Amino acid sequence: MFDDAALVLEEIAPEDKNRNEVLGARVNLYMVARKWDMAAAVASHLVKVDPGTPGWWISLAYALRRTESVEKAEAILLRAQAIHPKDPMIAFNLACYASVTGRMEEAKGRLRHAVKLHKDIRGLAIDDEDLRPLWDWIAGLK
Repeated sequence: MFDDAALVLEEIAPEDKNRNEVLGARVNLYMVARKWDMAAAVASHLVKVDPGTPGWWISLAYALRRTESVEKAEAILLRAQAIHPKDPMIAFNLACYASVTGRMEEAKGRLRHAVKLHKDIRGLAIDDEDLRPLWDWIAGLK
């Protein structure tokens, strides 16, 4: 699958290869292929040229979590949250990072905030391994 998708990206006209949509597709491919360094490099570029798109920040944090640390990923999302305070996925991922680093009360607060921003986040949370220690608590969350 990765090879087929990579071939499609290679067929894109040279003048279009640096469009954000194309670079975003490249990030997604790198992430599926677990090429975290490559995903982080492209996502970092996207954050610089288009900080107004929350997904670039989330992708960068996700890749940095795998190449460097949860703390580095969390720092990225804290910067993103300052720019995108109403983005539920940024709040959700910050809850995950708080949970995996053992800060359960903070994780609960961040998750409550994420659910207030978008009620469907609760459904994501109940299945997310990062939040496993909170699954019983999440089941009662409204």
